Amino acid sequence: MIHIILTSIALLFVSLAFAQERVESVEIDTSIVRNVDKVPEFVGGVSAWSSFISRSFDAYDVISQLDSTDYVDFGIRQTAIMEFTVCEDGSICDIRVANEDKISPAFAKEVLRVMKRSPKWHPGLKNEKAVRTRIRQNIVGDFELK
Repeated sequence: MIHIILTSIALLFVSLAFAQERVESVEIDTSIVRNVDKVPEFVGGVSAWSSFISRSFDAYDVISQLDSTDYVDFGIRQTAIMEFTVCEDGSICDIRVANEDKISPAFAKEVLRVMKRSPKWHPGLKNEKAVRTRIRQNIVGDFELK
């Protein structure tokens, strides 16, 4: 009787080990790599990034939503600190405004809209392999009425 129980327990441990091994082999590595050999870069470099932001950003829409208290609370010149992930294929995901409480809601909404429309980037590289990398990028808005 004891031999049967011990055999059953042994079989249970063996089956759990195989089941665990199968689950682990199916998992996809979605970790963020922080120490990369080459940082992600917008296709075309800094000038293309600036051009994309300038073409896509609708400052007039933001200004139309600001009232006098927004100007007092957040100022004429605001800086949104964007955090986002550049995936292995260069797409942008997990976008957020890191300092959302320091900028007007209208500006936060607009920079999120622009970032979601971003074309693909050149991904970060580690050992010559594309990896997911987290980026911080400032976007400055000057909302002076002229």
